Amino acid sequence: MAEFAIGDAVTVRMPRGVNRRGVVGISVLYATSQEARFDGATGTVTEINPRGPYGVPLYLVDFREHKNKVAIPWQAQWFREEWIVSADQPAPAPKPAEAGELAAAAGWGRTTTGESS
Repeated sequence: MAEFAIGDAVTVRMPRGVNRRGVVGISVLYATSQEARFDGATGTVTEINPRGPYGVPLYLVDFREHKNKVAIPWQAQWFREEWIVSADQPAPAPKPAEAGELAAAAGWGRTTTGESS
């Protein structure tokens, strides 16, 4: 069942991940996608496609009526449900990464080997 309805204010929040240097940001799997340009932008759901590609529902989000700090490349974009959250929901506070999903892969966190050449 759809979580959002037409007219709801939503914020784009792309999946998070770490790069090779251990910096948390948009997951490298989505960093080059068109939707990644809208990360952090607020808009209004104007249309719902319940049978999108591969059966994934899509939401058309219009950014025209909102003041965004993010540079919006165009006025509206289709998003998956897992990429948008309610605009009333506050962003989660960042926490230190532990060994797990947001920690750098073994060896990637170091910039030197500690050995002389």
